[in-house]
Amino acid sequence: MKATERTPLLIGALVVTTCFLMSCEPSRKERPDKQADTAPAEKATVPPYAGEFNQEEYQRAKEEALAFAQKVVEERMRNPPTNEIPLPNYEAGPGHPQPPFVNFYTTDDRYPAYLECGYTVEETPYDQSKEPGWFQAALQQIRKLGPKKFPPIEWVAVCIRNGAEHKDASTFEQSFKVGAIFKAAEVFNGSPKASELIAHAEMDRHPFLFDQKQPIPGEQQRWLIVERHAATNHMEMKQE
Repeated sequence: MKATERTPLLIGALVVTTCFLMSCEPSRKERPDKQADTAPAEKATVPPYAGEFNQEEYQRAKEEALAFAQKVVEERMRNPPTNEIPLPNYEAGPGHPQPPFVNFYTTDDRYPAYLECGYTVEETPYDQSKEPGWFQAALQQIRKLGPKKFPPIEWVAVCIRNGAEHKDASTFEQSFKVGAIFKAAEVFNGSPKASELIAHAEMDRHPFLFDQKQPIPGEQQRWLIVERHAATNHMEMKQE
């Protein structure tokens, strides 16, 4: 679904959309992030959402969410908001492309609690050892702007994208190398340090999906990292 910039006026309605989608719990054979009570604590090596999903239930919930989101969009067209908060993106245009190492922000009507942040690098070959520094740069840009520059959010999803690998549509998905999700409150508060947030974050090596076969253009690009985190976060809240 094509990402759109939200407004605070839409938050209440859009939360219902998220509930539609998250009502489909992922089925798992095992939970790698849940260790026995007697096991020593250690950093997980597998993302807690790397389980198996019930695809039929997930697709049904997604279709319901998309239908609700369309109603919200139509209502917004009939009653345009007067206090819209534009995302603080670089003003790119013809002959004025988005530069590398500068955040690009998007939001998704289906996940109003999430800010999606793309951080593009230009690496040939790609050097994975530089990723902590790139994540830190992305988080520092968000902190510098402050929470008032964004709509109300609970989570920040940062994806590192290698622009050097994007040659055409077939290479778009693979150019998204890694992603991680952070609590917005910790990102904006300035404590802990960005380096500490990154050290404890779960890295997702398949954060993005680009499906050229999808007939609906807005559905071709999906932030899988956000979809999985939203579903897993909902499931864990129910278990508490």
